[in-house]
Amino acid sequence: MQKIEKWRVEELSLVLNELAVLLRAGENNEWANVFSHFHDESKAIVAKKEFDSNSLNKLVKNITNCFERNSSFTSIALKHKKPREEQKLNQALFLTRARLLRVLKDMEERIIEHIH
Repeated sequence: MQKIEKWRVEELSLVLNELAVLLRAGENNEWANVFSHFHDESKAIVAKKEFDSNSLNKLVKNITNCFERNSSFTSIALKHKKPREEQKLNQALFLTRARLLRVLKDMEERIIEHIH
């Protein structure tokens, strides 16, 4: 397994928090709670003195499952009383989900043990 730098897990944590805040602002508290929980898990991984690759691997897999075909996460739309704000929230959600996928892909590549 390649070494995963602490800053990468911190970046994941920031994206998870940003996503939770967006979801809450768009009146989707169920998914906001899911990503708040993932954020808490990522902060716990960062806080440990010794890096716990098993916990990180489990977290990455759990987050990745949210993007599976049968998950409603990929098709949700956020709500707001003002149409312009709703449009901004949904655009931010689209971009944040894409950013999260990039972070997850990078982590998955680093978690995989390459055998020569």
